[in-house]
Amino acid sequence: MTDSGGRAPRVGLSHDGQHFAVTGASTVTTKAFLTAAGVPAPLRVREGAVLVNLGHSSALVKGGHGLEWDEAARRLAENRVRIWGHAQDVRRRWQAITAGDAAAARSQIADSALADRLDDHQARNVAALTVDGGWGGCVFDEQGTGKTVTMIAAFDLLVERGLTDTLLVVAPKSMVAEWKTEFERFTGDLYRVAVADGDRRAKARALFAGADVVVANYETLVALEDEVVRLARRTRLTLAVDESFNVKNHDARRTAAAVRVREWCTHAFVLCGTPAPNTAGDVIAQFDLVDFGYTFAGLRLDTDRERAREQIRARLHDRGTFVRNLKQWVLTDLPGRTFTEIPVELGPQQRAAYEAALNDLIIDLQSTDDEAYTRQLQSFLERRTALLRICADPAPVVPGYDETPAKLEALDALLGNLVAEHGEKVIVWSFYRSSLDRIAARFARYGLVRVDGSVTEAAQRREAVRRFQEDDDVRIFLGNPAAAGAGLTLHSARYAVYESLSNQAAHYLQSLDRIHRRGQEREVRYITLLANGTIEESEYQRLRTKAEAQADLLGDPFDTPPTRRMMLDELLQSTAQPVPR
Repeated sequence: MTDSGGRAPRVGLSHDGQHFAVTGASTVTTKAFLTAAGVPAPLRVREGAVLVNLGHSSALVKGGHGLEWDEAARRLAENRVRIWGHAQDVRRRWQAITAGDAAAARSQIADSALADRLDDHQARNVAALTVDGGWGGCVFDEQGTGKTVTMIAAFDLLVERGLTDTLLVVAPKSMVAEWKTEFERFTGDLYRVAVADGDRRAKARALFAGADVVVANYETLVALEDEVVRLARRTRLTLAVDESFNVKNHDARRTAAAVRVREWCTHAFVLCGTPAPNTAGDVIAQFDLVDFGYTFAGLRLDTDRERAREQIRARLHDRGTFVRNLKQWVLTDLPGRTFTEIPVELGPQQRAAYEAALNDLIIDLQSTDDEAYTRQLQSFLERRTALLRICADPAPVVPGYDETPAKLEALDALLGNLVAEHGEKVIVWSFYRSSLDRIAARFARYGLVRVDGSVTEAAQRREAVRRFQEDDDVRIFLGNPAAAGAGLTLHSARYAVYESLSNQAAHYLQSLDRIHRRGQEREVRYITLLANGTIEESEYQRLRTKAEAQADLLGDPFDTPPTRRMMLDELLQSTAQPVPR
């Protein structure tokens, strides 16, 4: 089909990659052609192109005879036709597997050489993830239940069935080396594993070195996106994204890069024990990455957060392909865990600094209207964060502070009891660099290893973990949950002490499972030091609420930015001032 000028419509992609852009023929001719092909109206025009929603791929492919296609656009359309056309059949088989018994699942993966080494829940996972006609899936098993082993076995089975050749694992920088270790532990020398590290040239060499498995961090995926796509076009590539809450934001560069790479992959998997650390909506981008937007296609979230959460739950129930196993279901011999909060009274200088900062913030909030608050939201949030920092160590934000922070004195007594008197190994979590430095210097006598943002080499991390796990002279593991909260096994300890709290729920949730995981033989105890009469108490409750909600699969309450009223009420809770209306 051409217009009066002899031009045929050509299908490409819009600049944002969210629509097909049909150009070439006149707008009137193009709209008429698309309508006849079954693309529903209204059709928008932008910068001379007629835009078509990606959800209408089937109409374009099946009814658009005479269209010319850019290669990338054609690939994108065919991917959606391939999956969306038989998604419900695949999902029915998936549900039958995950709801069935392990023996039935094992019979479906009898051609796997690794099947006998899988736990029952892992066998069900692998059977579902490799179901006939499938495209991958979401592995949302709780931390410590063996997601890595599930992924390794699923890839091995896809290779055995001739459905893929190469696996690209994208993981946080701190976990890249762990994937190589786990592949070698679980499969021996069956697969050649390359780690993409070093400078850009070294990373590119790793991609094209002929390895069966390539492991890279998120930054490498963004920087070498074109090279990764080139690899995917040379080999049948499977994509696995670890700790996938890192791609929960559609607008983030790492998410956009992963989405574009996904178009050239045979299968895609996302792995995360905390897929919705802040809101239920966090899962949408993760599903979109795996199934090309099928699960949440056409969904417009309600502005009411509870209705939006129910919309998401309904889509997951009707369309989602994911597995979720909790430790309490599949690791029934794992000891229990308890949580203890210890109130800490701030010293005179520390209390004065906190009250001064608190009162200044309250006064400014009271004198600011909602519109001005919205414009200055980031500044107000930073001032609230400063209050939390004062609770741990005021020195970096309070000039002239020379008092020993109250929590450091509390650690003196606590670690003296646990380590010096009872010989326990203890993990101490702290979020702030100044606190980490003070703790490291003060308790070096107990034998201490440290993993935080200053430890950049994977070998250093592994050595710190090894020493803590194996060396009787090393009694304290000091970590920042943002840097060490995921991927490490530290179950030689049964105590974890939180000196200060991460500002990210995902970091906190991940850190809980460093000691409560397979191989732990004693009851686990978490001890949190909380500055008495401060907003740290409500911050801790917020994190605990999220931790409890994760057990209900993506049931975390929405965590929207606080309104002026919400922030003011929170601050005034620890004061005797009446709340002005």
